[in-house]
Amino acid sequence: MAASPAEIRERDLLGRLAAGTAGVVGAAFLRRLVQELAAALDAEVAFIAELIEHRPGYARTIASAHAPGMELPEGFEFALEGTPCEDAYSCELLVVSTGAQRLYPQDEFLAGHALDGYLAIPLLGADTRAIGHIGVISTRPVDPTPTELHALQVFAARAGAELDRRRHERALRARADEVVASRARAVHAADEERRRIGRDLHDGAQQRLVVLGQAIDLALRELQQNPEGAHTRIAAAREQASLAGRELRELARGLHPVGLERGLPNALAALSAQSPLAIDVLGLPERRLPEVVEATIWFLVSEALSNALKHAEATRLEVDVALHGRTLVATVSDDGTGGACPTRGTGLQGLQARVEALGGRLDVTSPQRVGTTLQATIPLAAWRTATDPFLEFGHDTDGGTGLRKIEQLLAGTRTTGVSLAREWELEGGPPRIGQRLPVFDHTGRRHGVVEVVRVAVLPFGEIEPFMVDPEPGEADWHAARTRAYEECRDEIAALLGEPGWHITDAEPMVVLTYRSVPAAEISGSIL
Repeated sequence: MAASPAEIRERDLLGRLAAGTAGVVGAAFLRRLVQELAAALDAEVAFIAELIEHRPGYARTIASAHAPGMELPEGFEFALEGTPCEDAYSCELLVVSTGAQRLYPQDEFLAGHALDGYLAIPLLGADTRAIGHIGVISTRPVDPTPTELHALQVFAARAGAELDRRRHERALRARADEVVASRARAVHAADEERRRIGRDLHDGAQQRLVVLGQAIDLALRELQQNPEGAHTRIAAAREQASLAGRELRELARGLHPVGLERGLPNALAALSAQSPLAIDVLGLPERRLPEVVEATIWFLVSEALSNALKHAEATRLEVDVALHGRTLVATVSDDGTGGACPTRGTGLQGLQARVEALGGRLDVTSPQRVGTTLQATIPLAAWRTATDPFLEFGHDTDGGTGLRKIEQLLAGTRTTGVSLAREWELEGGPPRIGQRLPVFDHTGRRHGVVEVVRVAVLPFGEIEPFMVDPEPGEADWHAARTRAYEECRDEIAALLGEPGWHITDAEPMVVLTYRSVPAAEISGSIL
């Protein structure tokens, strides 16, 4: 029996989309897809648009196929309101077989080209939110069959994944550009700081040392003939030496964080001991932070202290450092006169460049007569090091799951953990058997210590259910774990420097088996 025209068209659509997009990726895939859609559905216009993130209610065409005289160029931005494109985001599939002009009289493109049939499918990102749509517009009725709609939805999923990947690439490029710019600012600030140190050395300690040498020379000449005069000159030389030493100590205080090799609490205690201003430390994370982050916090406190002493007439300084998930927030406040300007002086500018080089942000709040607050917000995911390996569980919106896992781990009812091998590589490689690791929640609170008793590295797809501790009622461990990784995909993609990262069966994983270490066994050397 001969195939019907509808069956032929169905096969034509499936064949066109499959064959026409084979072997192409990226922008070429999107352009080829709309070309094949327009040809297969006999439509004058087919396009793919993405929502503009910084301009709500607007979309931008990123791929387009159109008949002569019906140009819809790539890069064209348009308002969604009053168009069928707006309704495309409120349903899984929008089909207006005929009458599009009557239903959407505000749409000038439909009216200007006598287009009356419209089909749209929203494109979803990994978080299931709409990020764009495919549109097909025709002067003839648009009436796809169920088989054709299924084919369109399959390729819409591919197009959505491509849009999602492009967004991740843009975000990573923007982050890389900002890092380059912040490093340039850091280099400039460092050059300015070196010039300042050079001036301070030349005008201060160096001049005092010159005077010191002259005083000693004169004292030596007078030592035999005028002992009293020599004694006076030696006393003056000793005073110059004392002043030079004091100025050098002041310079050194801003160059090297004293005590930081023993951790941030020791470094801040040393800074407080040398300060004429009271420094109250309200809170610090219980675990060691990466060295570069600890140094940045120290410089933040040091700069705030210097400004409070020199300009603010402050009587006290408050320091609070807290973890909020994977973000560190360090806040330093004084009770001085306020009025600090972050664009004046190399101190705050250099500090801002240092924070931005870590991917963070520095906010300066300094109203007149109220005081000054410096707040540095620094993402920690990209700054994992082998200095102090640890285990961390939970996040802000997990409903307490992380804390329950910690309780089970320390009680001995949970004995395994699974994580990305590439994350451990940032900390010097997987833990070794016998290594003890402190256990923290996502706020930085320490709960206990576990000891590693077994280490296995294998692909995600080869992890068998019997190797891990499943959650209660969890029927499919792989499916549950895949969902969990998709929820934090953006963070992992940035951490690994891999735009569009998704968990796959080939991803290397580290499976650790632990035992809980009783408090009596815990050595103070762990932290």
